[in-house]
Amino acid sequence: MEPYVPPSEPGRGRRAFSAVLPPTLAFAVLFGGWELFVRASDISHLVLPAPSAIGREIWDEPGYWWSHAMVTGSEALLGLLIALVVAIVLAILIAHSTVMDRALTPVVTMVQVTPVIALATPLVIWLGFGLAPKVVMAALITFVPLVVNAAMGLRSIDATTEEVLRSVAASPSEIFWKLRVPQALPYLFSALRVCVGLALIGALVAEWFGSTEGLGRVMTQARNSLAITKLWAAVAVLMAMGIVATTLVRLVERRVLRWHAPGRRP
Repeated sequence: MEPYVPPSEPGRGRRAFSAVLPPTLAFAVLFGGWELFVRASDISHLVLPAPSAIGREIWDEPGYWWSHAMVTGSEALLGLLIALVVAIVLAILIAHSTVMDRALTPVVTMVQVTPVIALATPLVIWLGFGLAPKVVMAALITFVPLVVNAAMGLRSIDATTEEVLRSVAASPSEIFWKLRVPQALPYLFSALRVCVGLALIGALVAEWFGSTEGLGRVMTQARNSLAITKLWAAVAVLMAMGIVATTLVRLVERRVLRWHAPGRRP
């Protein structure tokens, strides 16, 4: 009698192919349709340039686009990291103290309802044309989703599990690290997937109001000189940065949250 051999799982290459193929086809349809529309309608490049023209704009000066993308990306990343640290600290205080919850929740709500983009001009006036206003803007625009999701995750622990840990004399720190933190991580990663794009928006808007470098500066100069293809090229670079950043967050999330059922993720 031959030994039982369990059916083999699909190979890693096959899984990667199935993950890459659908979005590749979607982008091909989107940009192919865009290219055909521009060519068939003979629309002016001042109204809508073709994807091929935008691609050539980037291809002809890769170093130029890389340097400006790194400026905007570093501003967004630094702002996001600052917002993440502050949000985690405040979320811990909110989740563990009713008094801090009552004190801090109105402040978070105030930031949430304030049109943060309207603060770009005051930030440039206060902090100058350097790195600081872009980082602060990126931090402000990403702060609320991070703190709300982190606090929600820290609070959403299972009461029965907490009671079991307390019954075996688990300390508050053990309950925090073994129960609250693992429960909060899916919520935090869910917020990070959204906030990587928001951070780029914050840095970009601050660059519009005062900057000597970065993609926001490129877009302002292109708009003033009616270099519409260059303007769209900056948009394309920003889109690519957002896709790469979101993909990296998803990869880290899958690595960190191997234990978490995908269907239960927020």
